[in-house]
Amino acid sequence: MTRMRRSAERAGAVFAFLLSAFPGSGAAAGEPRHSGNAYQESVRVVDRPWERIGVTVTVTDRDGKPVRGLGCDEFRLLENGAPVDLAECGAEEGRSERPLSVAVLLDLSQSMGSQVRKVEEAARALLAQMRPGDEILVAKFSDQVTVLQPFTGEGDELTRGLKSIGRARGGTALFQSIASTLKDVRSRRGRKIILVVSDGNDNALERAGHVTQSLYMQDLLRLCLRTQTVVYGIRPGMPSSWQSFEDFVQATGGRMLYTGGDLERLFARLGEEFRSQYYLAWDIDPKDVAPGWRRLRVSLARPDLTVHAIDGYFTPRARLESLLHDLDDREEGMRQDAAYDLGFIDDPRARLALRAALEDRDAGVRRLALEGLARLREGEVLPEAIAALADGTAEVRDAAAEALAVFGGEAIDPLCAAVAAGADKRRPKPALLGAAAVLGSVGDDRAIEPLMALLRSPAPAARLAAARALRALGLAGGLAPLREALQDPAPEVRQAAAEGLAGLAGAAARPVLEARLQAETDATVKAALLQLLRQP
Repeated sequence: MTRMRRSAERAGAVFAFLLSAFPGSGAAAGEPRHSGNAYQESVRVVDRPWERIGVTVTVTDRDGKPVRGLGCDEFRLLENGAPVDLAECGAEEGRSERPLSVAVLLDLSQSMGSQVRKVEEAARALLAQMRPGDEILVAKFSDQVTVLQPFTGEGDELTRGLKSIGRARGGTALFQSIASTLKDVRSRRGRKIILVVSDGNDNALERAGHVTQSLYMQDLLRLCLRTQTVVYGIRPGMPSSWQSFEDFVQATGGRMLYTGGDLERLFARLGEEFRSQYYLAWDIDPKDVAPGWRRLRVSLARPDLTVHAIDGYFTPRARLESLLHDLDDREEGMRQDAAYDLGFIDDPRARLALRAALEDRDAGVRRLALEGLARLREGEVLPEAIAALADGTAEVRDAAAEALAVFGGEAIDPLCAAVAAGADKRRPKPALLGAAAVLGSVGDDRAIEPLMALLRSPAPAARLAAARALRALGLAGGLAPLREALQDPAPEVRQAAAEGLAGLAGAAARPVLEARLQAETDATVKAALLQLLRQP
């Protein structure tokens, strides 16, 4: 039943019910309360058959300063050598839906001792250049990573977090630290940047020449590209040669910079650069099978300007094999990223893998698998989604409820069956209570009968869930069972029933509530009734 039908039924039937149930009370009760717009229409937006690919582009002049004010017609984008028509183009600064998250990763090894005390002023200088809604994280690393200040947009929090920065010591696990920091940034919305302040030496990873010669760095680069995270390398002194790190930074779309001893000034310049970046986007067919890796080149006609952007990206189908492999990885972060990306690939193997991921030991993987299956409209997952309503982690239970809501009418019958099957249980399972709540949110008249049965359950928790669901359902068919529930032996159920009647019938429920107040013995329920009766 659509919201339009629900609104019409509610407006026409609520008052009639109360008149028949309580003779003589309707004329004094007034009109039932309902929204100002009696008719509302629910529109579901479906994913377009094209997948939008977007990149952040930095343009600098010959002095390395960012360039603003370029028009879309000045950019040229080539994909595997062929021109691409842009679907979106503009300055990042004006896109509030793409906030900036910057993770500052400070090398705290012995070789970086002189830079330790400079990072607070530098981080504050960067924060001063960022927009409202943009946030910064600061972490230190040597042999392992320690987050000093989680993401914040407040300077005072940044100062407090950096008081425990400590002293430089130990070796350098540069690339492992970048991989660890990706866990903190990958789920954030909008632009994601990691600033690595380091001399570039990695004692934990054998130098492997060019970045593509190292399997570890290949995986790390792929993860950066998949999460659209750009890495900048910042060296405190004069340039030293480590080509692998420089190639890695460039491949992510970032730059290698040198402080010249003034870290604060450099960070302030970076803040200006981030505000001056451009966003380019275009659409591709996600079912296009060739080629897997697509090389990108963004250019300008002006020879005095330099463009910095990622070297390329993996198409959805090309990513499938690697994502299936990553879903079995020991690292939960890799499995989470794989589950997220698989949710955009309309392929039977992706669906099967996501269903298997519902049993993953990590709650984040289970949540992302549910979201992906709902996005792909995988109807066979409905029983598993209902079972996930009993998951031990709240984020998974919420994802299951949202997934079932996405299926809408398709999920009603399985939900009704789950509620009806557990209505007579003395110890209701959590999935039963969750199914009742989802039935209330979906808004279909088929939900009334099983919820009425649940309202007669021997378990108070089940009756409470039913009363709340009938209130949320918003249909006049819920008035009779809610009125009956005012006599429930459990005070919490009586209170929920009273709140449901007031919410559905408005002022027309006043005589019912007044009568219940006279008979009520529980102090908490009395207080709730009085509060309801005070409402206009």
